Amino acid sequence: MALALWASAAPTLVYPAYAAEWHLTTAVTTTVFAAYPVALIATLLLLGGLPEAVGNRGTILAGLGFLGLGTLAFLLAPNLALLLVGRALMGVGVGLSLGPATSVIAASWSDGTRDRTGSIATGATAVGLVAALLIGGATVQFGPSPLRSGYGVLLAAIVVAAIAAWFLPRRARTTASRWRPRPPAVPQRRRPFLAGALGVSAAFGVGAIFLGIGAQFARDAVGSDDAFVNGVILAISAAAIGVVALVAGRLGATSALRLGALGVALGQGLMVTAGATHSLLALVLTSIIGGAGYSLLFSGGITLVTRSAPAEHRAATTSSAYLVAYLVQATVALGVGAIGTAQGLQTALVAGSATVVALALAAVLTLRGRTAAPAVIPAPQAPVRTTPTKASSY
Repeated sequence: MALALWASAAPTLVYPAYAAEWHLTTAVTTTVFAAYPVALIATLLLLGGLPEAVGNRGTILAGLGFLGLGTLAFLLAPNLALLLVGRALMGVGVGLSLGPATSVIAASWSDGTRDRTGSIATGATAVGLVAALLIGGATVQFGPSPLRSGYGVLLAAIVVAAIAAWFLPRRARTTASRWRPRPPAVPQRRRPFLAGALGVSAAFGVGAIFLGIGAQFARDAVGSDDAFVNGVILAISAAAIGVVALVAGRLGATSALRLGALGVALGQGLMVTAGATHSLLALVLTSIIGGAGYSLLFSGGITLVTRSAPAEHRAATTSSAYLVAYLVQATVALGVGAIGTAQGLQTALVAGSATVVALALAAVLTLRGRTAAPAVIPAPQAPVRTTPTKASSY
């Protein structure tokens, strides 16, 4: 989970350096960013059900392999073409491993505490974001090779994660099913799944804005030209994500979703203000409040998604929610890049902010019809043994 967000954010502080050295426009750099979710979407469409056939361990290891190849491409890239290849390989790697990783987290808790899946997953992504932004800013500002140094650290982390994943439990051969391409898995409990998917999508849309144009926005619109300082400011957002994740599990998924929507709306409003007034303080407040909103949206959303499906279909269902979220992320990134090149970063920011706030509001409104359900969807109580749900009811 941490590596997925680290890989997503790894080039964030490097985009301005690419733009300056290779004379790239905002539309081009956001296209590089968007190659990641586009490849990830294709992977989820074709291989979203792979964990049910080969198990979580095998799928995670395959994903880490592709993630390592993508990082190596960035490490060696002499031009734009290899950056696009590298981002696509990273997207394949995360597309394979993110759903199974979330499923492993959910399965590691007893039935009575599984509502902490969202907060644990959110905290892990925060660790990845902090690492990407601080290491990226430091290597761009002080490293021997601004375009490459940060990827060497990421590659080493991937190797460590692969060694750890090797020791995950192997799936018994008798329980494996034959893999075949299948449409995205949507559980019978559609309302919590849809609300959760919209919440995660809104959070990933915020990520597209922060990670796609955040460093360039800080430099060009706010006026901060120190890559390390910009990395620290963006990393404050990731730190806020992690801190809020510690308490998000106690709020209940519905409460987290509502508070997250409010936080994202306030955060994006502050970011627009930062660009209009060239205020570094407003950008710092954006990182804190927007990061808290992201954390609550993601935590509440992913908890609703994992609880909407039976255990045997959880990885595929989670992958379906990520499919929707990354489709939103790619759309927001490409849209913001095109508008930014044509009309400026401030106009692009307003358009992107309006989109993610609308998605967050839609997630909250989707849950309003749940009149008889509690704030957190109840899990079976231990030590009662749950019976696998039949495919016909899924």
